[in-house]
Amino acid sequence: MIGKKDKVESGEIKSILSEELKVEGNIFATGKVRIDGQVFGDVSGDYIIFGESSKVKGNVEAKRVVLMGEIEGDIKAEELEVRSSAKIKGNLNVRALSVEKGASLDGTVKSGSFLEVQSSNQES
Repeated sequence: MIGKKDKVESGEIKSILSEELKVEGNIFATGKVRIDGQVFGDVSGDYIIFGESSKVKGNVEAKRVVLMGEIEGDIKAEELEVRSSAKIKGNLNVRALSVEKGASLDGTVKSGSFLEVQSSNQES
């Protein structure tokens, strides 16, 4: 039963990086995790929740991301939920995107069916 997709999405949080924690380096997490501290490096995993006090300087890649804090870097995800307190300075490449009123975004957004087209239609 461990590792099933529905367990990841609806399951309990497996790890928490508290507000007082500062990480310098990359993080890879399986299952559902919450980050409330600072990360200077890339973050990847299954389901990542960034709390209001979180600050990330690095890229994020996950199946599902819920963002309430700040990310300075690119985000690649199947699903991205941007809450009103969130601040993003970077490019978004997501299949499903929801943004609450009040959130701050600075970068390009590629979402939905554009993801399937981007590699075959680019002429640079």
